[in-house]
Parts: sequence; C-alpha cells; structure tokens
Amino acid sequence: MVEYRIKISYSTGDSFGSEDTTSYLELTWQNIEIAKENMIRIKEHYEMYRSINRYNKPLTQDELFCNNMKKEWFVNKPKLFCISSGSAIDEKDKKKVGSGNWEYRPDDYSAKYCLILKADNGNRMQMTAFWCGYFETLYSAEIEINNDNMMKISF
Repeated sequence: MVEYRIKISYSTGDSFGSEDTTSYLELTWQNIEIAKENMIRIKEHYEMYRSINRYNKPLTQDELFCNNMKKEWFVNKPKLFCISSGSAIDEKDKKKVGSGNWEYRPDDYSAKYCLILKADNGNRMQMTAFWCGYFETLYSAEIEINNDNMMKISF
C-alpha cells in the first residue's frame, strides 16, 4: 500500500540562536490528490502568515483574514470585539457598547497559527502550524512517498 506523508523543513530557535530542522505532519494519506490539496493549504496559509508579519504590508491583518476566511484551511474561532475600541468583549457587554458597535472577528492566534487539513476520509483536522512563529521560517513542504520519492514546495 502506498502511503504519503508531508515533511516540513524549517528554521527554529530562540534569542540565542537558530537551527534548521525537519518534522513530519502527524497525518498520512493514501490518496495523493488529498495530500496535494493539503500542500496547497499549507502554502496558502503560510503566504497569509508571511503577509501578516511583513514590515511593509499592503493589507491589514483583518483584511488578510477577510480575504482568506472562506478558504477551507482557515481556522475561524470568532471573538466578539467592540468596534470603537478595537478590543475583545464578553457577550454580556454587547448592550453596554451599543448596537452597531460590536462585531465578531476571527481569533488572531487560531487564524495565524492553526490550519485545517483534510484526511483521506474527508474529515477536517485542525492542527498547529509549528513552522509559524517568531523564530520560525518555513523553507519547504514535501510529499514523501513511501520514504522514496518527493514532491516539494519551497518558500
């Protein structure tokens, strides 16, 4: 039986140094088309993540979230925000801030550091993008086929 897995090559570290490393996603696939679809999800998520952290960015974080919110990989755990203050509020505070002065926005952490991958059976699996972080830089993602051949996307 052919089994596919995705290998992530990235840099990680701390304030004192960094190192290049590789890790495999916990999921494996028997359907190559689903593995390829997940590679595209990883690519699109990382492009959004990089755009959010770019110094001179053409779009705000909220605009980037809005542009990607409908994509199947996007993790949208809505939080309630007061529009005028831009801060998170509790449900009980809706009346205090007034009608039209609150909205639901994606949770920053979940949207930036998590994504949804697809399993062979079609189930959606949320996972942490361990290659995203202050000290992390994604180099590539590869589909490894029975530890032999590979398909690769470099960043």
